[in-house]
Amino acid sequence: MKKFEEMKFLIHDADVILEVVDARDLQGTRLPIVERMSGTNRLIIVVNKTDLSEPPAIPKNAIKISAKIAESRKTVINAIMEKTDKRPAKALLIGYPNVGKSSIINMLARKKVARVSAVAGTTRNVQWVKISDDLMVTDYRGVFPKGEKKEDLIRKKAINIDDNPEYGYLEGKRILESRKLRKWIGKKLEISLEGINDAESLLEAIAKRRNLYIRGGKLNTQEAAKILLRALREAPEI
Repeated sequence: MKKFEEMKFLIHDADVILEVVDARDLQGTRLPIVERMSGTNRLIIVVNKTDLSEPPAIPKNAIKISAKIAESRKTVINAIMEKTDKRPAKALLIGYPNVGKSSIINMLARKKVARVSAVAGTTRNVQWVKISDDLMVTDYRGVFPKGEKKEDLIRKKAINIDDNPEYGYLEGKRILESRKLRKWIGKKLEISLEGINDAESLLEAIAKRRNLYIRGGKLNTQEAAKILLRALREAPEI
């Protein structure tokens, strides 16, 4: 309840709300409650990570960017300034964990002012960052709908799974069921997936390629699982 009230206050206090979503799962990373609380007059949907995947279609009030591409800075700033006449404008970035909110703030500031990490839930405290005399921005801790299935949160990288290699088996199974991901991971990790039809075999192939062994000459599939999970941060789909 405390977190909800904090989020509600920040949304009410901001002039513009940037709902950051992942281009690889645009609809699945939207937050209907945030959209309702923000209202269409203040809301901009920011489709991030378009360097990884190009969404087939975007909502009417959305912009497409990649925090890794410098040209995106102008796109975001212009969109904010068109939404409000207030100066300095106060813009709040909100979205699922790990969708790139802090990276966008760093891009806008042209320096590292917000902590960036691939670990979900990095942002803990609210900090307003001055971008110019006309604009201030802040991000809020990652949020997701109450009751969302754990497997969906794992797929969206919305919870920290890096220290839990057992999730590598779950993600490995999903990769093998997707023709696109299967081809991508083979190229990314430089392994052959011919004849590989289960997660254990996939992890063993990764371990062999990276020469990962534990005592007794057994393949270190746990370390291979961590490598797989890290690689999936840049996958073309989630």
